[in-house]
Amino acid sequence: MRYNKEKALVRGKKKDKAFVRIFGGIFVLVGIILFTVCIFIYTSGHTFKAEATPVQAVILAMRGANHESLGTPVVEYTVGGKTYTSTLNLSSSSMHPGKQITVYYRNGNPQEVRYLDDNNWIIGLLLAMAFVFADMGLAFILVRRKHRQKIARLLATGDTVEAEITGIREDDNQSMNGRHPIIVSCRYVASDGRIYLFHSGSFWYESYEIDPKRKVRVYVDRNNPFNYYVDVDSVVG
Repeated sequence: MRYNKEKALVRGKKKDKAFVRIFGGIFVLVGIILFTVCIFIYTSGHTFKAEATPVQAVILAMRGANHESLGTPVVEYTVGGKTYTSTLNLSSSSMHPGKQITVYYRNGNPQEVRYLDDNNWIIGLLLAMAFVFADMGLAFILVRRKHRQKIARLLATGDTVEAEITGIREDDNQSMNGRHPIIVSCRYVASDGRIYLFHSGSFWYESYEIDPKRKVRVYVDRNNPFNYYVDVDSVVG
């Protein structure tokens, strides 16, 4: 039993650390990727524009346009008395057949053409999304770190009570590899008859690894009974 208990404790702590790293890390990574894409779009467009010449083009059609897609603009433009037709790789809601737009063709190769006027709002949108994702990931990691600091303070200075387990349920708000952590509910009756109800945070244990007949340790802030920590580790095994 002792071997199984220690094994469960180690596994639970590893899963908790992995969840924080994966969940927070994914959001931060997505933010970094989006930021990298922003830099690429800006650099690519800026470099191309420096080596290109602007020319007025007319949109002939929006190829593939339907109620779900704007379609791809097909444009016609004239360079050196010769008319070219090209399909752009960027479209916007303001584009429609017959509209005149400014495109840029590479010097010496009029068939290589780009539409760059909408690059700024695309970069702005991606940049905003990059910051949102990165901030969410960092906020999650910082909140979990602050939570661990709170636990350390309660373990060091809180009053310890032994509470009766009243329920064990899965936390459906968190998931990793198709599995959910558990939340333990418990009750403590004080010497003056007052009843205190506590709910633990999320712990990466299986419900069968918790002994419901044992009392769980709860560390309670001496000045604020609503600030507490349910030590689910104390009833594993």
